[in-house]
This record gives sequence, structure tokens and C-alpha cells, in this order.
Amino acid sequence: MLKRLLVKNFTVFAEADFEFGPGLNVVVGTNGTGKSHVLKLGYAVMRAASEPQQKSLFRESQAYWSDMLRNILHGIFLPEALHNLTRRALPEADAVVKVELQGPNNQLVAFDIPHSPDFCADPVDPDSVSLDELKITDFPKEQLPGNSPLFIPAKEVLSMFNGFLALYENREIDFDLTYPDLCRQLSLPNLKEPKYKGVMTALRTIMGGAVRLNGQRFVFEPAGRQYPLSINLYAEGLRKFGILWQLLQNGSLTSEATLFWDEPEANLNPALLKQLAAVLAALARQGFQIILATHSLFLMKELHILHRQPAEVELPIRYFGLNAQPGEATHVTTVDDFEDLPDIVALEVALEQGEEFLNTLNEPDANV
Repeated sequence: MLKRLLVKNFTVFAEADFEFGPGLNVVVGTNGTGKSHVLKLGYAVMRAASEPQQKSLFRESQAYWSDMLRNILHGIFLPEALHNLTRRALPEADAVVKVELQGPNNQLVAFDIPHSPDFCADPVDPDSVSLDELKITDFPKEQLPGNSPLFIPAKEVLSMFNGFLALYENREIDFDLTYPDLCRQLSLPNLKEPKYKGVMTALRTIMGGAVRLNGQRFVFEPAGRQYPLSINLYAEGLRKFGILWQLLQNGSLTSEATLFWDEPEANLNPALLKQLAAVLAALARQGFQIILATHSLFLMKELHILHRQPAEVELPIRYFGLNAQPGEATHVTTVDDFEDLPDIVALEVALEQGEEFLNTLNEPDANV
């Protein structure tokens, strides 16, 4: 589980402290406030910490960790150079990242990204710094337990699954590492006895059938129909439920694997958003850690409704409000109740539109 993420001078953040909870963690803010950066950074470190341990001194060295994190950060953020991830408003300051991972033994990953592109390793101590602008100061001494983390990006992947991994590995294409990572997790064989059958039943009802991997491509099998449909003929919004279905079906997504989800509301109408909120709440109540970034006031309202409804297991939820004035660093506010969120621009605009719409309905029609 991702317990804490502290950053200084990283992208749009001068200094920020994210203390994540064990259930739903909702990151909200306007474009450019760093929502996706938070998810990607957390995912990058957890992905590195989940790599299978190799019993060698090299695997346990700072140089190995620096090299591995360098490659993952490059693959996920796609910067021309890692120093581009430092905050531009302070060009002389290094970016500092500290991540606390919770498991049987809490583990810490800490590293700096020097601001200068001319930074090079100390020739006296080659294990202290990598050659590519990354200084490791702490790293896990053992593999993070449980399944690898999962990242569902904003763009849907089921329809482009066929041939994507081969294309990614052999061609220069504009997709970050989260896409091939997810495709590899989706391609695993199904479990004979998948867990979380209650959630899977709900997903099957929402989708009106089931998703299945047929050779090298996904198909949708409508309930009561003999022949499957190509996944491209299935509604794009519903394919997001299909991704959850497949990850649960093959055991990639479990309560031991943190799920990162960037803008889950994309291409979903309000009716489907209500159902998505119910699925996320059900997973969170069963011990899943979910970290999502959203613009959707509707989704947050629905999660708040579910949080307030009586239930055998209270919905664990935490909100991170990101806000920034023009030219200033992003400010982060953490609350455990939606009603305590401060004035977030994304929320203010949606609320104002709702008030304007009601006023418009109540005004007499000037054309009558």
C-alpha cells in the first residue's frame, strides 16, 4: 500500500505531502495542478518496489535502484531529461521525493532529481549517484509484498490491445509506460476460481455480459447471445467496466494491489458514473486501495452519498484538493469529508453552472 508521498520542487509542487488512506483516495483539481503527476509518481515507485527480488549485491545497491527508477520515470513521464521534472519556477533547486510504502515492514524510497542537466556521478563513489540525474538516498531492502500496482490511464485500452505490445516494443509511439504495463496485466490467463464474485456479478450486470480475451484480441459476450462482438463495437464507456472485470477475472487486481485510475469519468454518462461509484465503493470496503484523479463533481457527490449511507462497513475515503493561482505552486488540502474541501476551481465552476441552470429554468421565457 502507498502510505505517504512527499515532494519538494517536483513539477508544479513547491512542497506537498500526500498521506493516503487504505480505501478510496480522490485527487481533485483543475488541469495543470498535478493530479496525474501524483498518480504517476506513486505508481512509478510502487512498480519499482514490486519488481521481483534478485539475490545479488547488485540488486541491493543504490546504483541498481537508481538505474531502475530512472528507466521507469522516463517511461512514465516521457521527459526529454529527468531534470525537466524539477519545478521550473526554482531552476536552482533539486526535486526531492520521499515515498513510504506500507507492508509487513514499512519501507522508504527517497531520491533527488538534480536541477542541472550537467549533473554527473561522483567518480569516487559510483554507487551513490546514477549517471542520469538521479540520486537515491533510501530504497527498499525487500520486494513489496502482493501483486504489482495497476494504473488505468484516461485512454481506453481494450480496443487497441491487439498488437499494441509488439508495436510499443518496436516503434516510437506516443504512449507512456502505463499503457503497455496495463496490457501485460490484462493478458494474463484467467483464474479458475476468481475472488470478489459479488463485484464481478455487479460488473456483469452493468455491462450486460462479459469481456473475454479471444486469442490476441478482446471480445464482448452479450448475455443471451450466441456469438461475441468485437470489442470495438461495444460502447467505449462500458469498456472501462470491462477492464475492471478482466483484471479481477485474471487475479491482477486484488486487495493487495494498489489501483491508480486517471479520470475514470471519461466517456461515462451520469447513470454509469453512479454505477462506477458503487463498484469503487464496494472494492474499497473490501480492502482495496484506490487512488484516482478526477474532474467530476458528479462522481465526487455520488461517492459522498455512498460514504454517508448506513452500511455494515463504512466507506473509507479521503480527498486531496489541488489548487493553484496563476504562476504559483499547487497547494494541497487533505480532508476526510467532501463537505470540508476548500474552494476548488473545478467544483466552483460546476456549482455555478448548476445555479445558473436552475435560474434559467425559473425565468419566464422571453419568447412567449
